[in-house]
Amino acid sequence: MTIKEVEEQTGLTRSNIRFYEREKLIEPTRNDKNGYRDYSESDVENIKKIAYLRTLEISIEDIRNIMSDKVSLAEIIEKQTATKRR
Repeated sequence: MTIKEVEEQTGLTRSNIRFYEREKLIEPTRNDKNGYRDYSESDVENIKKIAYLRTLEISIEDIRNIMSDKVSLAEIIEKQTATKRR
């Protein structure tokens, strides 16, 4: 799917979507014929997940770790809670 379709499905701007790509949080394939990005349903679901995690004020680095299964969301929330208590 095109970036325009992803914008419509996620409510995010093109610049947000491309930022997540630059940060290696998503990796859309490239269309061999025209070189355009081709976003999968999985990419869209990941973008929605990233956007939600950002609303929880989770850092890009922590999101990267969550998505690569290096740490759980519960661990990150626990860390945030402990930091806010100080």
